[in-house]
Amino acid sequence: MKKSWKRPLLIGVSVVAVMLIALRLDPVIAGKVPQVSPLIGIADFFSLVGDGFVLFCLAATLYLAGYFLKKSSLRSAGRDGFISVLVSGIAVNILKASFERPRIGYGAGAVLRLLEDPRLFDLSGRFSSLPSGHTTVSFALAFTLSRRYPSLRYLFYATAALVAASRVYLGAHYPSDVVAGALVGILAGWLLLKRAESPQRLKAAALVLLIVFVSFFKNGGYLLFDVDEAVFSEASREMYVTGDVITPAYNNEPRYDKPILIYWLMSLSFKLFGVSEAAARFTSAAFGSLLVFMTFLFICRVKGWLPGVFSALSLLLCMEYFTYSHSAVTDMTLTFFISASVYSFYLAAHEEGRLWPILFWIFAALAVLTKGAIGLVFPVAIALLYLAASRGLNRFRGVLRPGYILIFLLVSAPWYLIQLYINGWEFFNAFVIKHHIQRFSGVISSHGGPFYYYLVVLLIGFFPWVAFLPSAIHKGVKERLRGDSALYLLSSVWFLFVLAFFTIARTKLPNYIMPLFPAASILSGLTAAELVEGGMDRRPGLYILVLISVVLGAAMFVLPHMEISMDVAFPNVFFYSLGLIFLGAAAFGLAAFKAPRASFAGISALVLFLLIFLRLYALPPVNAYLQKTLYVYSRYAARNLGQTDALATYEINKPSIPFYFARTIVKSEKATACDLTERSKRGKMLVITEASRYDEVKGSHGLEVIDSRGGYVLLGTPGEWPPVDAASPLDFHPTPIYP
Repeated sequence: MKKSWKRPLLIGVSVVAVMLIALRLDPVIAGKVPQVSPLIGIADFFSLVGDGFVLFCLAATLYLAGYFLKKSSLRSAGRDGFISVLVSGIAVNILKASFERPRIGYGAGAVLRLLEDPRLFDLSGRFSSLPSGHTTVSFALAFTLSRRYPSLRYLFYATAALVAASRVYLGAHYPSDVVAGALVGILAGWLLLKRAESPQRLKAAALVLLIVFVSFFKNGGYLLFDVDEAVFSEASREMYVTGDVITPAYNNEPRYDKPILIYWLMSLSFKLFGVSEAAARFTSAAFGSLLVFMTFLFICRVKGWLPGVFSALSLLLCMEYFTYSHSAVTDMTLTFFISASVYSFYLAAHEEGRLWPILFWIFAALAVLTKGAIGLVFPVAIALLYLAASRGLNRFRGVLRPGYILIFLLVSAPWYLIQLYINGWEFFNAFVIKHHIQRFSGVISSHGGPFYYYLVVLLIGFFPWVAFLPSAIHKGVKERLRGDSALYLLSSVWFLFVLAFFTIARTKLPNYIMPLFPAASILSGLTAAELVEGGMDRRPGLYILVLISVVLGAAMFVLPHMEISMDVAFPNVFFYSLGLIFLGAAAFGLAAFKAPRASFAGISALVLFLLIFLRLYALPPVNAYLQKTLYVYSRYAARNLGQTDALATYEINKPSIPFYFARTIVKSEKATACDLTERSKRGKMLVITEASRYDEVKGSHGLEVIDSRGGYVLLGTPGEWPPVDAASPLDFHPTPIYP
């Protein structure tokens, strides 16, 4: 290992270790520190000291003192301190808005509060716990002043530490909040003091802040969607509860749909953060963030700063990325490992060394552990097709060394061999035959579509950057033998192969083509950078951008006046707002002919606004319509049923029910409806079914209606049941985050 990497690695490991310790301390300390009158007064004092306004005044006082006393060092300290408090304060509030972590005492049932009253910034302060703002600005100022006055550094850091401790003591923050705040503050102070030496470092930090903001943006403020999100979350919850880390189980039955890695990661998230919606989606958000940053670093290494920034922004700021970084499913994690494998291959093909071929196989193995065979098929096929197109197939022999393949097998094979040993044909039939062969050759769960299905997904999911793909792919194919177009060729092959593969497959879902989006982002990022630098004809991509934007904008203005039945009714102003956003993109597209750099910045800001708008005003009503009733009924059952009682479903497959019930449920269908009668004789029982199914169960099982809403009906055995609204779901959660 190079010496230059030792210190950053040590710092990174130390930061992770400290954060993990803080997370383990959260349930032990948070809200449980004995309150003693003298200590409360001291804590209140240091909490006041750490207030942003007080620190602003302190920095301003230093500046004015330096100005009037004619001491440039004092004036510089005040100026830098003021800037560090300002910048760190802005950063911490951006992170607070994104993470939206409930403060101590507000965690139970927070998801419904956030769902019913979504806001960009929580002015009440109840859902802005992470990171601690007082701690962030205190450590930012302490770091800045310590560099100016090293002899006083212990005083500055001790004061900042006491501010952090006061926030925990007063019950305003968890230990992990103040640790995160200290890290953010120190990083902000360091970046600001180093800004003159390396301006790009500060820009990279701003990009990282944007990546984290978008990837985690309010991903705990809505209920789990059925079916995929909820079933992955419930299987991971059961792994966390039972400790069985070999065979995933859903509703206490083996689940062979996907390999083990996603369940390991999600159950680890539950262990660290508690069982919640945010914890369920943490894995996707984290690997999404890593994917964007890795793409940025890769393109910067190969092509330079500007293409790296554009590639990262086009991947980050699109609907597909936003959707699946906010979903508790495998796709973002799979895409990260496939992309890491492809990037490693490209570097192995163009640079010397043994590290990159080894990483190619390791990341492919992890992709296989995430979603099966495509984790190997995609990287190998992309590598071979790229080398064949560039007439360099002989270079692949360097990647095929037996030692490298052995590493791949050592990482990927053990779990599969253990599964075959334990579950045999049952595992092979479900995992290989059904979820590989049949899913590709046939339509599973009615998820089919026409041949142009994924073109529509791309048009919407990769707006507005999709406009630059045709010219980029044309360049990659046409100039495939030119060395300076090698990355265009790789990305074109990657994009076209994945698109063709899933177009041929009979089963179709929007998330299937997520692995091609890094390739698409590289193509659009390279093209945008060349357009800005004047190295490519601007007209084709910009004309397509303007055309798509105008068509979508016009559609949004026409849609409210068409007689289209929608389950969720949105006001006309919602569609008009979307129309204006799309027309704004068209305007920026036209402006890009004259001022491309500013116009692309405007387009990026507009897409960011679009994603925030949809998250705040489109997702909550849809989520409430689809999931709220099931959540309320499931939590009602958890409140009113004992351990020997049962919750059953009839003719519905809604994995969110066992997740929010936090126990195994009885799944009943028409053919086995008699099981409900037998089960009802053994004790109290509740049944959730669709209202349209009520006539099938109302008379024969001795059940009475307790509640009906949202297209569902809740039935129970005869007896005294409290009204559903009397036991509000706001005061409990499946597993308290901090029990």
